[in-house]
Formats: sequence, C-alpha cells, structure tokens
Amino acid sequence: MVGKIYAPAPSVSSAVNYNEKKVAEGKASVTFSSKIADPKNPMKTFEVYEKGSIRTQKMSFHASINPSVTDKITEDKMADFIRDYMDKMGYGNQPYMVYKHWDTGRLHWHITSVRVDENGRKIPDHQEHRRSQQALEELAQKYGFEVGKSKGEKKVADSNPYNGFDKKAGEYASQMEKIAALAMQYHFKEDRHFDVVMRSFNVEAVHRPDGITALIGLDPKTGKHVTEPITNKDIPTLDQIRDHIEQCKKNNVKTREKQRVTNITSAGLKNCKTMLHLRRYLTKSGIYLDLSTTKDGKIFGVTLVDHHTKCVFKASELDGLKASMFESLRLGDMLKEDKSTKEEKTKAEEKSNQDSEFMDLAVSALGNESSRRSEDEEMPTKGKRL
Repeated sequence: MVGKIYAPAPSVSSAVNYNEKKVAEGKASVTFSSKIADPKNPMKTFEVYEKGSIRTQKMSFHASINPSVTDKITEDKMADFIRDYMDKMGYGNQPYMVYKHWDTGRLHWHITSVRVDENGRKIPDHQEHRRSQQALEELAQKYGFEVGKSKGEKKVADSNPYNGFDKKAGEYASQMEKIAALAMQYHFKEDRHFDVVMRSFNVEAVHRPDGITALIGLDPKTGKHVTEPITNKDIPTLDQIRDHIEQCKKNNVKTREKQRVTNITSAGLKNCKTMLHLRRYLTKSGIYLDLSTTKDGKIFGVTLVDHHTKCVFKASELDGLKASMFESLRLGDMLKEDKSTKEEKTKAEEKSNQDSEFMDLAVSALGNESSRRSEDEEMPTKGKRL
C-alpha cells in the first residue's frame, strides 16, 4: 500500500475536474462521498467551504491510495480504510469524494477534499506527508496490508512512446494510448501487423469479439503480462485499424523503404551465427523481428517492423528473403546446442571413466599393500620357528 498527497491548488476544482474527466473517459467511477450534498456536482459543496475563508490560498486536498497486488484488499474494506485514513489526517468531518481508478492496469483510489472547515478554519497540514505515512503504518495491521514508500515516477507527459511501455513510469493507460496512436502512424496491411508493432513496444493488443481493443503491458525481458487489460475510447478499435489498413493499401511504400529492410536483414542472416545475434543486429538498425512458429518451434512466418521508416513487411514481400532462411538459422542454433550437449556429455563420461579407473587402481594398490604387510608380519614369526 502506497499513499501519495498531491500539491495543493487554489481551488478543489482542479482535483475534481481531473477525477471527473477520468469518469467521463471510462477510466474511473465514484466509489462514495462524505458530506457532499450532490455527488454529481461536488463543487457546489466545496465552493461553500472555499468561500468561508479569505486567508487560505491553497484549498485542495488531493490524495491517492495505491494497494499492491499482494494486499488483496476488497473494495468494501477499502472504503472503511479510507474513512479511517481521513480521520487520522484530520479530514474525517470534511466533505470529500472518493474515486476508483483503473487506468494504470490496477485498482487505486483518489480522494478529493477541501482544506478549510465549515467555519473557515484551515485544516492543520504540518508534516502532512510524514503523517500520511504514519497513518498507513498504523492502519496496516488492522486491514492486513504491507506499507510501501512512494517512489519518484517519470512524468508520462515527458515519456517517449518510442521507448516502449515502462511499468516504472506509472499511468499505464496514458502510456499505452500514446503507443497505440504511434502504431497507427505505421504502414501495414494486416490486422496482426498492428499487434506486432504494439508488441515491439512491449504492449500486447487483444481484440475482443465486439471489436474493442484491450492493451496489456509486457515485461521487456520475459514478455509476461505486468498490467491488467486496459480499454477506453482512445484505443483504436478493430474497425478503426481495418480502416487504416485500407488507406495503407492505397499508398504503396517506396522501393527504397523495402530495400533498406532487405539489405539489413540479408546481411544479418549472412553474418549472424545465432538467432539472438540476429535479433540484436536488427534492433541496432531499428528493425524488430517477429517470428510465427508451430507448436514444436518451426518458423513458418516472419514479420519485420522498421521503426526508421514506420513500415511493416512480411519476409515474403522482400526480395530474396524467405521464412526458411530464418528456420535454417534456428536449426543451426539447435545443432550447436546438441553438439555442445554431446561434447559435455562425452567429457562427463570420460571423467567418470577416469575416476572409475583411478578407484580401481587405488583399491588394487591398497590390496597389494595389505598383502605385503601381511607377508612382512609373517616373516618374523617364521624366523622364530626356525
């Protein structure tokens, strides 16, 4: 569980507008409110409190509560927790709105309130961040969660979609919306090519039966899901993607754009010894390699995304390139692995045999030594008898 308090603003309207916009976009909903006359128009209540003070310049209280996946706190329990949290922060008797958000791929809650009471007196905000952390720690045992510390996050506004999805940057939905908008600038001629472009930026696109596209953030190292599916009106639907494809079909790419990918890929296939080496070689040139394989790993299709020209090609569209060439490189990898495995196995067997021979010699030597000692012990006895 992580709590974050945002910088106060002259009016609560900035925090309310932020959250209401998320509600309108289908990225949030109102969970509950306290002492708000009309939850559909919370500013009507907040403005009464704001007008009651002429000295306080910063009126808004805006906080977010972010449970981790392991906290497993229910929504009902979260509502009780927020009430306790607001009591500890001195806002228990204040009007406030609570919004549930899911735009980052996981549920979290935003709280908006006003910093002056009904008599115009300012709510104490001394060491507010420290008190917030202390409140979380005091409530942790009661509600069964672990307390984390808020870490600095990259601003999404400053993030570059070309860098791909970054879980550490937060605001998952905003990141993936930017990446989807960028993908729609690429030239491609098949539905799945949009998916491949998205995957090159560490985002998986899933098209639902109703045509809505859901986006899931991926770990760049493992390719595993790191967010829940996100859907909203700013993500292109399957119909919009197909309209884009029809436009692309009317505008053929130039020969030099094809030739660039052909030349770079051909050189890579000629000089690279492993598939990993080829991927790294192409990546350095701004080309993403996507392979379609059977269940047993055989390559039957190849798609190349050129981020330099924003064009997507199948290998069969490029002169001299075939999926079989990539399959040959894969088989070469396997043969090397098999050879390496056999060599290691042979070395292990040879070592085992050597160890066995050594043991046999050692046992034989011990037997001879034992026999010799026995003879030496018998010699004096025989001598006495003589």
